[in-house]
Amino acid sequence: MTQEWSQQIVDRVGKEVRRARTAALPPLSGQALSERTAELGHPISRAVISDLETGRRRGLDVADLIVLAAALQIAPVQLLFPDLPRGPVNVLPGRPHESHDAMRWFAGESGLFSPSDGWQTKTGEPARVWTREALAPEIDRVTVTRKWLRAITSMRGAQSQIRRALASKETPEQISTLEDLYDDACDRADALRKQMAELGMEVGDGRPPRA
Repeated sequence: MTQEWSQQIVDRVGKEVRRARTAALPPLSGQALSERTAELGHPISRAVISDLETGRRRGLDVADLIVLAAALQIAPVQLLFPDLPRGPVNVLPGRPHESHDAMRWFAGESGLFSPSDGWQTKTGEPARVWTREALAPEIDRVTVTRKWLRAITSMRGAQSQIRRALASKETPEQISTLEDLYDDACDRADALRKQMAELGMEVGDGRPPRA
């Protein structure tokens, strides 16, 4: 099953490379795509691209996946799970998901679904229920980074609003409300920065001035 599943991934990538290449404006030839990969510093030959697109390729390097996506100007996850949004895909052997769920897991937005046998129907019959797994918080760097980026964006947005409010001579109450929003975003960023440090992540410290 594992070998079949791994080959499904390669075949899926190959089909999407071909679809994206021919759907580009203007369409790309296999040779043109190969030349783009060379320009990106990791040349992939026309023959390799052809083998990938026609299902003759038996494996795929992560480096090739990344460079092909960059050459096609799409996200690498689209090559892995192209049947968005709801096309079925085995993310792991025997673990079917809709493609949008697979994409969200790959991007670190949510966990996968896993089968649980500890459930019963209303009549008392055993039932298998699929429940979403949580990402392991003690090693998950993606979720905390996403939250930190949102806090930084909120902080900068509030900072810009304060500048505009000062320039247009808004009331002290309005400016104070914006300052509270800024301080709240800063507090969230500070808390997340501490959490990131506990995960061994490095991030700059210190708050920018309000305005």
